[in-house]
Amino acid sequence: MGTKKNRKYCGSNLYSIVERLREQTKDSSRNKQFFNFTDPVALRALRIHRHLRALEEEILDSTARRTITLSLDHRTGRIVLNIRNDEIHCSRVAYLTQEEFAFLRRNRDIARKLRKCGALLNVA
Repeated sequence: MGTKKNRKYCGSNLYSIVERLREQTKDSSRNKQFFNFTDPVALRALRIHRHLRALEEEILDSTARRTITLSLDHRTGRIVLNIRNDEIHCSRVAYLTQEEFAFLRRNRDIARKLRKCGALLNVA
């Protein structure tokens, strides 16, 4: 039988868990999180949260040598975020759901950066 903490995540919507994670402070203890994430849905939410956080860092770190583009994959309905770094000749491509992209845009600095580079123009 699960504890109260485990039960509150069971059957929860994936993106509601992601939202709670994004609202959490960085001071949350790892042991506390271990007990919260024994459910496979919660573990997936944690991976999505970490992925979005890494994308945010990379977008905010972008300089003139990085090009950010957004497009829509009409086949899957996912948003394709491409961060091209011409300095080291590589790019990072992320396929995001509409919900995941909405989480990124909630950060005002991210939204401003995407608007500044014109990346939001290609995505409805």
